[in-house]
Amino acid sequence: MVESFNIITFVVGQTASGKSCWAIKEAIKSGGAILNADSIQIYRHLNIGAAKPTSEDQKRVEHFLYDMVLPSEEFTAGDYRRAALAVIEKELPSRPLFIVGGSGFYLQALENGMFEVSPISAEIKKKVSLLIDSNQLYSELCHVDPISAKRIEANDTYRLRRALEVTLSEGKAFSKIDEQFRKSRKRLKDKYRVRKIGIGCDKEKLRHRVTLRAEMMLSAGLIDEVERLINMGYADTKALNSVGYKEVASFLSGGMKKEELLQAIITSTMQLAKRQMTWFKRDKEIVWY
Repeated sequence: MVESFNIITFVVGQTASGKSCWAIKEAIKSGGAILNADSIQIYRHLNIGAAKPTSEDQKRVEHFLYDMVLPSEEFTAGDYRRAALAVIEKELPSRPLFIVGGSGFYLQALENGMFEVSPISAEIKKKVSLLIDSNQLYSELCHVDPISAKRIEANDTYRLRRALEVTLSEGKAFSKIDEQFRKSRKRLKDKYRVRKIGIGCDKEKLRHRVTLRAEMMLSAGLIDEVERLINMGYADTKALNSVGYKEVASFLSGGMKKEELLQAIITSTMQLAKRQMTWFKRDKEIVWY
């Protein structure tokens, strides 16, 4: 049963496509608020490279789920779902909400739910890490859960690791747990009115936007931001392995020349945009603008 007249609008698309701009305009017109669905913007101290909303934007429209954790802290799709649902339950009765971002795992977890498992022990994490180091992660998953192994690309270390850790921790194949969950899950649209908007952008226009954004980030002090984060002890975190940050970190460690940095950021960003579009094109419920 739908519990609120107000609508939840997912605003998705590639990085730099103009999602946030579109959502802010619509939120202003409707008196709504914005929820972040970008896995980098949840980190504190990552500002320039994360392209967070400006202070002016945040004055115009209330924003939620930004600056939630330190770069050294883990924040899973399950954590995101719980945080987002708490905001939705509190805010949706009084105004429409726009969920904006390009992190497919976050959006999928919120929309479709996800199964809960016990915390993975340090022992299992260490065992799986050793398999990664010896390039045996995929072969081990093939052995204990061939169905999951068939569904996951052999070079997708994050998903392979998650599937193997859960399988070893729960004593049951990840694919079997997932199957049981899918039979009993409750989707967001079972409780709320939901629509999905995709902000499209042709490749050449997107490359132009990405180039301008990368230039602006470097001019705004991205190198200093990354250097500061490294000095704070965040060099080896997942956050600093994200697009833009990892290229600057490589430059600071002597991995590339300064004149190569801009193009490296552009290339990585365009690769990310391609992966994002591949993900979102699978969802036939998205209406593209």
